[in-house]
Amino acid sequence: MLNRISVTIPADVKQKVDDAIALIKEEMTPYLHPLTPDERQGIVKMGDRSLGFMTKIDEYGTATPGFVPSFVDFKEMKLDIKATNDLASFFRPLQQLSTDIESTMMQTGGEAYTDALVVYRNIQSAAKANMPGAQAAYEELKGRFAKQPKKEAASKP
Repeated sequence: MLNRISVTIPADVKQKVDDAIALIKEEMTPYLHPLTPDERQGIVKMGDRSLGFMTKIDEYGTATPGFVPSFVDFKEMKLDIKATNDLASFFRPLQQLSTDIESTMMQTGGEAYTDALVVYRNIQSAAKANMPGAQAAYEELKGRFAKQPKKEAASKP
């Protein structure tokens, strides 16, 4: 089997990363506002250029207060824009790191799972050949591939 990656994360590095993640979470939690899936769906979404647009509106509203309708809390809008910029400065590198971690997990996991399937097929063959211990191993592992029963159609009243 082709093995494109071989990674071993030293225990001290893992501990440092775990500690750093815990610190980030601890420091950021007071400033975060988790949303439910329904709440997320109901919020106007920003595109790639939205932050620049909001910054320009901030500039125009500051330079010419008459542009801002009286029902808009401009001070709060400015705070929201600043918070969005601050959060974006954290989010972008964390998002890239998350993507890189996910990619590495896909590679290492894919390689390991491919090899595990080969070993499983070998155990399956060994069980058919009555190799000692193979049947017990096969019985334990075969549940991973058990077919799920089809859901029955909703009963009619």
